Amino acid sequence: MRTRGAFQGPRSDQFKPETVPSPVGGLNAFDSLVAMPETDAFIFQNWWPQPYGCSVRKGYVEWSTGLPAAVETLAVWPGVTGTSTLFAWSGTAMYNAQARGPIGPPVVTGLSNARWETAVVTNAAGSRLIAVNGLDNPISFNGSVYARITSGDGIVPNTWSGFNPQLAAQLTVHQRRLWVVEKDSTKGWYLPPNAVQGVFTVFDFGALFSRGGFLQFLSTWTIDDGSGAADRLVAVSSNGEAVVYAGTDPNNAATWGLAGVYAVGSPVAGRRGFTKAGGDLIILTARGAVSMSAEIVSNQAQDSDRPVESNKIQFLLSELTSLYSSFNGWQLSYFAPINMLMINVPSVVEGGNIQLAANQITKAWTQFLGMDAACWTQYQGLPYFGGYTGVIYRAWTGFVDEVKLNNTGGFPIVSLVQQAYSYFGGRSNVKQVGLYRPLFVASGLVSYTSSIVYDFADNLQVIPALLLNGAVGTWGVSTWGSGRWSGGSSVQQSWNSAEGLGSAVSIKMTMVSDTDVLWVSTDYSLIQTRGIL
Repeated sequence: MRTRGAFQGPRSDQFKPETVPSPVGGLNAFDSLVAMPETDAFIFQNWWPQPYGCSVRKGYVEWSTGLPAAVETLAVWPGVTGTSTLFAWSGTAMYNAQARGPIGPPVVTGLSNARWETAVVTNAAGSRLIAVNGLDNPISFNGSVYARITSGDGIVPNTWSGFNPQLAAQLTVHQRRLWVVEKDSTKGWYLPPNAVQGVFTVFDFGALFSRGGFLQFLSTWTIDDGSGAADRLVAVSSNGEAVVYAGTDPNNAATWGLAGVYAVGSPVAGRRGFTKAGGDLIILTARGAVSMSAEIVSNQAQDSDRPVESNKIQFLLSELTSLYSSFNGWQLSYFAPINMLMINVPSVVEGGNIQLAANQITKAWTQFLGMDAACWTQYQGLPYFGGYTGVIYRAWTGFVDEVKLNNTGGFPIVSLVQQAYSYFGGRSNVKQVGLYRPLFVASGLVSYTSSIVYDFADNLQVIPALLLNGAVGTWGVSTWGSGRWSGGSSVQQSWNSAEGLGSAVSIKMTMVSDTDVLWVSTDYSLIQTRGIL
């Protein structure tokens, strides 16, 4: 006869070494903690997921200082001989920020604000940067002359006819034509091919906006539908409809026609919530980062593998868009040289802007803290961002944050992670981790503290929602410095002790680093108990 509380079944204890890859699957805010793949993480801050491991994100350095206010716009004139120029808008002026150092005098003054949208038009006369803001006369730069575009006959240089240039709120180049969006309307306006001035023709998208709203932005989307690649014009409404046109000449019905209308979700505030990534157009909406290529697949075959690029972070992104969708500062960018898709997320907290970024090779997401960016652009093959204190920064550079112009100072980068739970092959088995060791490849001094958590205890609620430079969460039982080393790049691993037991095991870790760090995997020395206690 068995008595309550007595041993009720066979039990066998066995030692079992295990190795789990670092969370190369990236941030997961979609799956439940029970079903989440062990190569994902539900806290993943300032790590960059790669196919072979996770590295601490790179740092940033001051590029230009002394601008009078927040740098709300950055744009690049590509040049004609390989020499490009970086421009910045701050306060009521435009600045040339081509060279690193204190900013020089403004090149254009008397502006209403610092939020401008830009496009580059290239024709036989060269390359021209055009900037609009829906209030002021547009700015034109051809490599040597800064001009203001005004109303006129379209023949006199830098004049537009048929459309008030002060109402131009956004612009794009499609099939060699300059298109502009008329502010607070459903109208787009276009010039003849290769023209930067002349007589505009109107095209009203309003009849196709069944949900109402105004025309928020226009963009070009390259699609291969089986008959060869072709550019489509995409008009996105403020209420979340994307109208797609195919063809070359809007004046000729034989070569221009409606290709489809898609419900993509309401876009975030501003006119920077889209980007071209390869041949795809990605739009940032309440649904997430929506792939137009996948939308086509979904509508044609009723089966889209990836209609939303941000599926794994959708709940997090939906919460952020619900809270801050009306705020300025949203921007979707694609940095091709580092295969990074980035969402800049504004905040009500000073210094609180964050970024959600995806490795476009693996589609793994992460969260960046410590870069309080008002805007982004790509210059000289790297991301640059404008700060709120009149400073332009070059990002993805070095291994510390906010290095000064004289190459002094800088803050170590603080990274946090809690990896998804591992069952090590048996959900019913009780495990006790005796020792564990993260395996790093690093080129310098690193400090981290870590601990082992069992069975979904001590999770998200203990993690600070915002981590500013210099602030470190008090995590775990290990002593700071237990993972220190120095010297050349090498494999580094040291055992840490753990306490407790349970059926599911997770590692959480805070790291402070000022060097190149790659986290490859974690080894566990554990005892598994089989049977019922």
